[in-house]
Amino acid sequence: MFSADAPERCYEMKSSIVTKVLSVITILSGVALANAAVAGEPETVSSLLFDKPYLTSIKPDTTLVYDFKRISSDEKKYGRDLSDTIRLDVLKDEKDSSKRTAHLHIYTGPRARNIGPIPQTSGNPAIMILLEQDTYDFKRHLGGIPAYFRNKIRKAMREDAMIEPTSIQHDGRDVSGHKITLVPFKGDPNMQRVPEYQNTVYEFIVSDEVPGGIVSISSTIPGSEPGSDVLRKQYMSFKSQEAK
Repeated sequence: MFSADAPERCYEMKSSIVTKVLSVITILSGVALANAAVAGEPETVSSLLFDKPYLTSIKPDTTLVYDFKRISSDEKKYGRDLSDTIRLDVLKDEKDSSKRTAHLHIYTGPRARNIGPIPQTSGNPAIMILLEQDTYDFKRHLGGIPAYFRNKIRKAMREDAMIEPTSIQHDGRDVSGHKITLVPFKGDPNMQRVPEYQNTVYEFIVSDEVPGGIVSISSTIPGSEPGSDVLRKQYMSFKSQEAK
């Protein structure tokens, strides 16, 4: 779906992009089959990232704006530093008033690419942007197919994720949320060509109090020594809610 083949390259969008986005959401939300939350039981990755209807509480004709940043220690290896914007238009769904139709606008200017419409959705499809960029970056360096990396992330979500309650600042007040942390490629022998990728840490912070549910999503390749600078970090965070 996405490509980062060179620092100056934009995302590659194919004609079947909407189907692919929905397919990826279905693949990753498959953690629900074995990890579904039941009323009164602790939250799960599935319930927090995929099952909650974050968009149904958003008034139609609203845009959710996210900052996207990349910090890179090596331009050739990880791409150049980047600071841009991702916008999610939330519209009325013509077939189901309990759902929404979504449009994603990824980046601005020459890099700009659009995904949509994504009809009859209640979850937030912006969750997939950073994950998909990573899977294609891994493919570029390691070969293989993106589905392999997606499946590793899905397995980690289902079996190895750490979920903990957290408090974040929103609109000048403390609100409750959850932090999800996973290291899906740790010890994976298929990552030996670029061994630092094995240590990639994903962190998701979500809250019902923040429009669209996403507070932030990050992907970090830490330095080789404790306390050393990160090799690469990609970070998406909620910025604002705007009327269209």
